[in-house]
Amino acid sequence: MNMSRNLEPRASSRFASGQEAAGYRLREGRTADGAAVGAMWRELMALHQSLDARFIVAPDGESRYIRHAQEMTRSRDSRVLIAEDSINSKPIGYVIGEVQMRPPMALPGAYGFISDIFVIEAWRQNGVGSALFEQMRAWFITRRCRAIELYIAEANLDSTAFWEAMGLTSFLKLMHIDL
Repeated sequence: MNMSRNLEPRASSRFASGQEAAGYRLREGRTADGAAVGAMWRELMALHQSLDARFIVAPDGESRYIRHAQEMTRSRDSRVLIAEDSINSKPIGYVIGEVQMRPPMALPGAYGFISDIFVIEAWRQNGVGSALFEQMRAWFITRRCRAIELYIAEANLDSTAFWEAMGLTSFLKLMHIDL
């Protein structure tokens, strides 16, 4: 992350960036987090591939994803949050979100888009994912977003249950056919 970046005030939420809870803390993502985020993304993709063979990762997919995550840490309209173990500062989860604008033919206004969220298996069911989401939601509110949207892998039932517990409901469904 560009260290000169002035972070905007956050809406109230349970965790402020850098605050500790239940053995972990949340903080802003940094460019130096690329390798850790890439490793977690690789684990997420392996999980999705085990659930649905249509998840195919390009040979250079991880390196491209790392570059993407690093670019997101520098963008004013995106945010990368890292959850890390309070004891050893090792990243245990992350979320990437960005503010997007509706196309002219849709209802006007900005919305928050969460492209990825992941928590390593040993830390699941400890509130890490919820804390990452709540911080991202609070940031979207400060950016005057009217909604939050994301894609989920329908075969990932744990993910579906998590997002429903966070209050999200189905809106559109992405359909697919291989050619």
